[in-house]
Amino acid sequence: MSEATKRAHREGRLKASWKYQYSKGSVPWNKGMEGFCPSPETQFKKGELVGDEHPSWKGGVRHPVSDCVILWAGSNKSQRRPKVVYEQNFGKLPKGHIVYHADGNKDNDEPDNLFAITRAELLQINRLGRK
Repeated sequence: MSEATKRAHREGRLKASWKYQYSKGSVPWNKGMEGFCPSPETQFKKGELVGDEHPSWKGGVRHPVSDCVILWAGSNKSQRRPKVVYEQNFGKLPKGHIVYHADGNKDNDEPDNLFAITRAELLQINRLGRK
């Protein structure tokens, strides 16, 4: 919100108009509910088809636009492919470290392109990369 808008609101020249704002003392419809499931018939049930048994199975690999490749690792579990490749080639990733792609290409998971660095080192690399 701009400073001019904030100032106009403080001075009373601009009123906040929230379409679905609760009035003071009203109670939300879901107060006290543990979890909301619109229909128990559509809720996931234990023993249903998962993974490669599911009709819409696409190989267990996701390619998000803003992240690295993600692999299916069991029911409700996933793993990042760079970490899997790193651990297969170099052993367990040290605590407090992340997998870094040396060439900057998040899809290039060749072992010689992956390095374990700390988040502090990543911060320094990202700062140096900016002009």
